[in-house]
Amino acid sequence: MENKSIMRSTYIFAGLFLIIILYFSYYLIAKSDSQMNNSYNKLTDKLSETTVRGIIYSRDGKVLAESKTDDEGNEYRYYPYGNLFCHGVGSLDYGKYGLEALYNYQLLSSDVSWISKVLDDLKGEKYKGNNVISTFDLELQKQAYDAMAQYKGAVIIMEADTGKVLTMMSNPSYNPNEAKDNWDTISNDENSPILNRATMGLYTPGSIFKLFTLEEYLEEGNDTEGYSFTCTGSVNIDGQSINCADRQRHGTLNLMGSFAHSCNGSFINIGSSLDIESFNKLCDRMLFNSKLPIDFPYKESSFSLSSDDNEFLKAQAYFGQGETLVTPIHMALISSAVANGGVLMKPMFVERIENTYGSTVTKYEPEEYTRLFSKEQADVLKEYMRSVVETGTAVRLNQFKNLTVYGKTGTAQIDNGNAANSWFIGFAEKDEKNYVITVVCEGVAKNISPAITVAGDILKVLD
Repeated sequence: MENKSIMRSTYIFAGLFLIIILYFSYYLIAKSDSQMNNSYNKLTDKLSETTVRGIIYSRDGKVLAESKTDDEGNEYRYYPYGNLFCHGVGSLDYGKYGLEALYNYQLLSSDVSWISKVLDDLKGEKYKGNNVISTFDLELQKQAYDAMAQYKGAVIIMEADTGKVLTMMSNPSYNPNEAKDNWDTISNDENSPILNRATMGLYTPGSIFKLFTLEEYLEEGNDTEGYSFTCTGSVNIDGQSINCADRQRHGTLNLMGSFAHSCNGSFINIGSSLDIESFNKLCDRMLFNSKLPIDFPYKESSFSLSSDDNEFLKAQAYFGQGETLVTPIHMALISSAVANGGVLMKPMFVERIENTYGSTVTKYEPEEYTRLFSKEQADVLKEYMRSVVETGTAVRLNQFKNLTVYGKTGTAQIDNGNAANSWFIGFAEKDEKNYVITVVCEGVAKNISPAITVAGDILKVLD
């Protein structure tokens, strides 16, 4: 009996030891990068004493961030394009963020030969840190920045098949080269230039949410060929009037026409036939109220609807008003999955890490995150999104020679109906390559749709 007890204890301790070994192995393999890049990790600060921080490049080889030395020999970080990449590339002053934070350890690591390090030591020079080659496209970023000059909001452009983020811009922004001398002014600015609206901005979606209402209607097997609704410009719900945009009377519409012309009345009618529990499950599957596969700090989009809600609240939810909130990056991921046959790729912000001599240290490959739609579902949604551009609310984007554009527009009322968020979500197809584009212009006059104009100005670069 005593031997059995000893053996039992031995097995228990051996098992615990194995668990500890496995945990540390997992920690070193899966968590090492995130821990080394943690802003609270003082080890990386020590590395800056021996290593010159590496360069961050655009995908086409333009320097986006580099270390320089002033006349007194002090190192400082310089951003050649000022405001242009302040949210994506980030900054070192007053807390690291952007790629500067996410790849902090890599930028302060020096993967060169020991001979090179010995020579640097003999010369009394610091090692040269690794360089980060981002996925950002300089020309597209410039075009987005110029197109959004007079609007608050965000633009995201990404490749659907790889997940590479070519553009991520947020307006207003600030010049990180001036942060050290002007931080009080920047941090207290009521327009929040520090906020990365592309990932952290929560917006009422308006009619872009109709994509989800439509998908639920289709998944429940409702009639698509025989659907018909006659729009008179408004509907009355519980004694309250809900209007179509500009009180437009759309007349009699089929299902595709309802989506193309973004008829609120029709989508209230569509929504009233849906199973609310199933609708909630669909939105959860579409990454509402859940984590997103990105490394940048972000806010979760939120959706909630209950059978106990009053009819007016339900009606608002069906066409994207009410309490639903979304982020631009989330909407970009949804469009990306539609464009990519239903498969969502994990967003990529960095293509590779190179040492100072240009040799690849780490190469990042496109990674499938999940399947949001079947291939057949994605193809159907593409048809509906194409109708928006061919005959509907985004017909202004049906003008390009080399691009076939798909999308959904939205005008979300805010500030008690006195202003609106203008949206365009979708993608442009060129030579079997799909470029996802998401634009939101916040707090604009409710009778204009600048997001469509902004999207058109940016897509000219791709045409």
